[in-house]
Amino acid sequence: MTFGEALRQAREAQGLSTQDVALRTKIRGDYLRALEEGNLAQLPERTFARSYLQRYARELQLDPAPLLADFDRTVPLSAAQELRPRPAAPAVQARRRRRGLVALLGGLLLLGAAAGYLLQRTDRTAVASTPAQPATTVPATDAEPAAPAEASTVNLSVSSVPPGARVYLDNRDLGRTPLRSFPVDARNEAELRVEFGGRETLRQTVNLTQGRNLRARLLPAGQGPSTLTDLALRPKPKPAPKPKAQAGAIPAGAKATDDPAAPAPTSAKPTSPVSLTFTAAAWTRVTDASGRVLYEGTPPVGTRKGFPTGVTVRTGNAGAVLVSVNGAAATALGQAGQVTSRQF
Repeated sequence: MTFGEALRQAREAQGLSTQDVALRTKIRGDYLRALEEGNLAQLPERTFARSYLQRYARELQLDPAPLLADFDRTVPLSAAQELRPRPAAPAVQARRRRRGLVALLGGLLLLGAAAGYLLQRTDRTAVASTPAQPATTVPATDAEPAAPAEASTVNLSVSSVPPGARVYLDNRDLGRTPLRSFPVDARNEAELRVEFGGRETLRQTVNLTQGRNLRARLLPAGQGPSTLTDLALRPKPKPAPKPKAQAGAIPAGAKATDDPAAPAPTSAKPTSPVSLTFTAAAWTRVTDASGRVLYEGTPPVGTRKGFPTGVTVRTGNAGAVLVSVNGAAATALGQAGQVTSRQF
């Protein structure tokens, strides 16, 4: 069994797709497929491809040693001349020498600043000053990196209507929709292509300087062009305005006596045997024959409330509460400020 077959069997046994492994390992999906298929022409330099193979095997919890041995037999060093890193050009070597010189000068400036700082500390009479910190420099090196430096990446999410469409980015196959947080190299422009059998193919240039969440609507062939929507920029629907309550309106299903703070029109005729009208602020409690509280509170001036017979009315300002029984003329329960209880 080749190293590619071993990788594919282990991935499928764990129920993973190449897209799932790409998200975990940060290795491009086309490189993972090339390793499984043994397609060496689609892989980068031998050193990097071997590093990807080792990382892929460890992610699948496989022993990488036999897989690397099979890779070395398939791609020996003697047969990988085209995969070897090319020697640096003279201009590159000159830039490296200049960086080395800049690093040396930066080190000398750092030593000089440190010596000056020590001399100032020994001089008690010198004026205190803060030495300027030298600029940080990165020392140059002629050694090639052990692994390729990963470019800045952003997450790309693509969904489609209908789902299951094939997604390509700059002709690179990313898999089928829905794609969620797929890592891609950041760049200003990239060509996105979304294909589905019997539907109009979507082709559009997108900006990938930051993460994107896109949805493609693929129309049937001949019914117009397909469209692409950025879900992050789609305006959210505004909630419908609440209707304004009209003055004196009573909500559906509620009675006038349900809301103690809602004033009733003074011109309305009472429909209950016992009617109370409040001409000033007066705390009032109304209970029925069983002692159940029908109303308790201080209603606004001008409020009129109706109750059945057999109620007991207790108020803290008897002169401000006018009572009418069965439509008779209204009379005050007592004197202003008087606390009284009466039964009707």
